[in-house]
Amino acid sequence: MKSKFSFIVLLSCLVLMSCNSNVLYDKSDNIDKDVWNKDDIKSFTVKVKDIDRTDSYRFALNICNTTDYKYNNIYFFVTTIYPDGSMTIRDTVECELVNLDGSWKGKGKMNLKDNRFWFAKNVQFPQKGEYIFRLEQATRDTNLVGVKSVGLHIEKMPIK
Repeated sequence: MKSKFSFIVLLSCLVLMSCNSNVLYDKSDNIDKDVWNKDDIKSFTVKVKDIDRTDSYRFALNICNTTDYKYNNIYFFVTTIYPDGSMTIRDTVECELVNLDGSWKGKGKMNLKDNRFWFAKNVQFPQKGEYIFRLEQATRDTNLVGVKSVGLHIEKMPIK
């Protein structure tokens, strides 16, 4: 029953997020048994068909965690590989999962919380083709308990 409820919540969030026409990419990968091993690198391939210099994008990480997660935050290494392989960029991103008062951030019921953390804006794609984005957990723990899924969300920024 718990697994079925988690799947329904995750599916609902994905459907609601995919209704925006400005969304270039939105995908999350489940974590086996809610335990994310440091060697389990999640990879997302984003196809960029057109590079219009007037288009800018913003990037977010989607995180679904349970209240069994024992830390206030989570760190990621986000690696970007350009289509022609000419450049690889690696950033460290921190996402705070808990408010100052100790309550969990995000939406969800019971012990499940969904969050979207914006970490880059005004980004332009310099090349057409397939960009590869790799997400890996960058904490000191080999296994992070309480992480259900992680993902990447990219959307076009509104024109001012």
